[in-house]
Amino acid sequence: MSICADKDWTMDLVKDNESPNEKETFNFRDIRVVNGVLTGRVYDAKNLHYSYLWGSCFSLGPVAHMTFFFTAVNDTKYVDIVLSGVGFQLPGEQPRFNGRFEVLERPSQLQSEVPTGFDPGDTGTGTGMQAM
Repeated sequence: MSICADKDWTMDLVKDNESPNEKETFNFRDIRVVNGVLTGRVYDAKNLHYSYLWGSCFSLGPVAHMTFFFTAVNDTKYVDIVLSGVGFQLPGEQPRFNGRFEVLERPSQLQSEVPTGFDPGDTGTGTGMQAM
């Protein structure tokens, strides 16, 4: 199975200096990868709200360089979340992702209903697993 396949992902994001129990989970759905360009939708953990998802996936043999970009809304404003890292697959296991994220202040208001507790300037780790 290719890491850059048209498969859904579940991503857990944890801010730096916070417990892994304080994670925010996002579901990346309707993923399509064409010539390295990734598109889809990102849903909150309850699959109630979504925003558009963009990114890239470039296979490098058993690993892939992956980026994900989406807009979310916290209590007061919209923020952009950029996630970048490596997708990989160990023998006999589902593809996994390991990377870093940064939250950026959004200069203009794009519509998004995906809630987040992240603020501009937050950074942290992101891990995920591709759907079967």
